[in-house]
Amino acid sequence: MNCQRIETALLAVLDGRATAADEARVTEHVAQCAACARRMESLRETWAALDHLPAIEPSPLFDARLRARLAEAAPQPRWFVWPLAHLRLVALAAGLVAATAVWYSYRPAPVLPTPAQEQSQQDFAVVKNLPVLENYDVLSNFDALSALPGAQQTSSQAQPIE
Repeated sequence: MNCQRIETALLAVLDGRATAADEARVTEHVAQCAACARRMESLRETWAALDHLPAIEPSPLFDARLRARLAEAAPQPRWFVWPLAHLRLVALAAGLVAATAVWYSYRPAPVLPTPAQEQSQQDFAVVKNLPVLENYDVLSNFDALSALPGAQQTSSQAQPIE
C-alpha cells in the first residue's frame, strides 16, 4: 500500500472500524514506513487528548436558537421561484392551452337551420309521405271500410273511445 491510501485507512484502524485485512496491511506498512509510523503515533496522541476532554453539553435553548438563525439566514422565496422550479409543469400547461386554442380555431362553427331551411325540411317530409297523401281520401272516408265483409261485426263490437 502507498502512503496516501494508508492515510485514509489510519483513521479507520484507530476508530476500530477497519477490517482485519485492512488492519494487517496498515500495521505492515507502518512497520516499514517511518513517516506513516509518526503520523499514526500523532493521531493516537490526538485521540487520547480528545478522550480526556470533558463532554460539552449544549444549552437547552441551543436547538431553538440554531433553528432561528438558520431561518434568518435562509433566502426568502420569491414569486417567480415556483415556476422556475416546476418548468416542466408550466411548459405542459402552456402546451395544453395552445393546443386548445388551435383546436377551437379550426373547429367548424355550428350550423343553425334558417327558417327557409326548416320550411324546406317540412316540404320534404310532405313529399316523402306523398303515397299516403294520395290515398288520403280513402283514409278519410271509412265508409269504404265498412263495406268489407266482417266489418259490421267489428264496428258493432267496437267500444267508443272516451
